[in-house]
Amino acid sequence: MSRVAIYNLYWSTYGGGEQVSGAIAECLQSGHEVTLLGPEPIDVETTRSRLGVDLSGCEWRKVVDDEQASEASAEYDVFVNGTYLSDARNRAPRGLYYVHFPGLPTTPRQRVVRNVARVGSAVLSTVPRLPGPVAGVKRGLERRLVDMSWVGTYSTFMANSAYTSTWIRNLWGVDSVVVHPPVRPSVMPGTKSHSIASIGRFFDPSFGHCKKQADLLNGFSRMVASSEGVGDWRLVFVGGADAASREYALGMRRGAIGLPVEVHLNAPRSRVESTLSEASIFWHAGGFGEDPDTHPDRFEHFGIAVVEAMAAGAVPVVFGAAGPAEIVRHGVDGFHWHTLDELAHCTRRLMNDESLRASMSSSARSRASQFDLGTFGRSLSAVVDGTV
Repeated sequence: MSRVAIYNLYWSTYGGGEQVSGAIAECLQSGHEVTLLGPEPIDVETTRSRLGVDLSGCEWRKVVDDEQASEASAEYDVFVNGTYLSDARNRAPRGLYYVHFPGLPTTPRQRVVRNVARVGSAVLSTVPRLPGPVAGVKRGLERRLVDMSWVGTYSTFMANSAYTSTWIRNLWGVDSVVVHPPVRPSVMPGTKSHSIASIGRFFDPSFGHCKKQADLLNGFSRMVASSEGVGDWRLVFVGGADAASREYALGMRRGAIGLPVEVHLNAPRSRVESTLSEASIFWHAGGFGEDPDTHPDRFEHFGIAVVEAMAAGAVPVVFGAAGPAEIVRHGVDGFHWHTLDELAHCTRRLMNDESLRASMSSSARSRASQFDLGTFGRSLSAVVDGTV
């Protein structure tokens, strides 16, 4: 039985990345000795209730940073790195890295600075004894160098989507295996109403990653004002909002006044579940209006919320890029859109054709089942066993 270490610095945040790391541990603990590496002991009960994973069969070992994780990895047969943007060096016989996203492409200025630093550092390294001030310059140049040699210490990289896989190749120069995150839907289809759901945190666009709710509200407002109107359909937003995004979230509420639109901020999970259960259509806009070449991180890397909505029988109408475009098959499970006019057109097709909604809802539910824990476990096992 092999010894496996799974490293995540953020277990206690109970986010999407931690859910994947937990699922990796849960899938492997039956056939391997699994140790979880992180800064704090794992709360098994909280992890079970928050992430839906059972880690009771795992050991825990304290590591507080990439350096300690690297040292610990040497004591295991397999080291799995699930920490976002970690550059820990693997020292185990086999190293696996689950990549949520590999970072940002360098800007032209950064490329110039790094090239100057590389050349300058190389030249100064040929001088045996540097005067104090010049040695300081050399150290400054070396700090601007980016050491990517850690990449070569891993056997296999796993990407959460084909979109992420492309950027791993672009930024890290290695190939990767696509292993979609497991989605455990908690909402079953209920009695469907004429409602459109949009689920996601309200992030102010100034922070970079934004779910683009304001753009969806604008699109729906235009539909309401058009000659066709929207009949008795309504749009329902549900999502958390912290103090930093307060004005953006309150702006959504102000913009909804006078429209058949509901905005629920920091609502309980029961509100999320009832909204998805009743929704006939699901809207998603991550990446709309962004440049994929300069800010690929602002697109949805996978789209767990999209899969959850599909499992609840809501037909997805998603911005046709990155993860959601992989999940939703255009014209089969839902629709892709690229402009607000296309969003309106696709949505009206569903509004006006109950038979189309029903068939796509059925297809969406079937498609969502392809991203379950069983599929994830089989893909993961193939990677761990070295068959892919």
